Amino acid sequence: MIDLHTHTTASDGTLTPQELVDLAAAKGVRALALTDHDTVAGIATALECGKERRVEVIPGIELAAKWNGVGQMHILGYHIDRDNTRFTDRLSWLQARRRERGERIVSRLNELGVPISWERVEQLAGTGSVGRPHVARVLLESGQVETISEAFSRYLSPGAPAYLEKVEMAPAEAIELIRTAGGVAVLAHPSTLKLTGSKLEACVEHLATLGLAGIEVYWPKHTEVEKASYKRLGDHYNLVATMGSDFHGSSKPAIELGMGFTEAIDVDRVLRALRSRAGTNRGGHKIVGWTADGGQPRSGLEKQQVAGD
Repeated sequence: MIDLHTHTTASDGTLTPQELVDLAAAKGVRALALTDHDTVAGIATALECGKERRVEVIPGIELAAKWNGVGQMHILGYHIDRDNTRFTDRLSWLQARRRERGERIVSRLNELGVPISWERVEQLAGTGSVGRPHVARVLLESGQVETISEAFSRYLSPGAPAYLEKVEMAPAEAIELIRTAGGVAVLAHPSTLKLTGSKLEACVEHLATLGLAGIEVYWPKHTEVEKASYKRLGDHYNLVATMGSDFHGSSKPAIELGMGFTEAIDVDRVLRALRSRAGTNRGGHKIVGWTADGGQPRSGLEKQQVAGD
């Protein structure tokens, strides 16, 4: 059993990196990718614990990108060089924008008459990436809602009164950022894009031209029809078909570590394919669209000319 999509307290999961690896060992998950949102803060601990527990830990990341200006896609990165300064500088910038967004969401909630504090959200997030789940947990513990789901539906989901969009990269920028750190870029849970047929194929084809190396075919919420469609596209565009649970711990209790596929799959072949595609761009590319000081992406031809350092 392997799981290539997991989160810890370094972002919006509820288990520490050590607890995640301990759980993986207990459940017989022998290879685990740690893919926290916009941060690699939990990887060092996970790697050390993995050595002790005989669990292969793959250093990873999950980045959000904007698709065609309307939808959100998530790009996973595997075999990341967490010491690559271009990569970590951009992550620091993204995390700062996350904290600004979180503080604005709390202010909006206060304006709506919901008395929660930003200080408590910061306490829950610690040094990790701040996200809406941290705000949701504060809403729950303060008695403003009865469940995490209610916190999102009433206040934090798109269209809800306290929702604010976050700064997101273009897919080209997310993929290039991963590749700059020597990583392998994989499209996460493609069903969440809500694309089918020719629109889905056009999206995958475009991402493949940008350097996408894989597609998350096996995910707990994918139907058999969807999995077959994503597998076909992956084969056509020479993408590795990966599997991941998107495990977050108790904040998403229906998702268990290691769930997402029951098919007879040669997982060693998957792991080898990801390793073989890693490292080919380490430190050698510009990050398209980022200013030299880590600022927001530019547009048009100007975007193509901005160096990543």
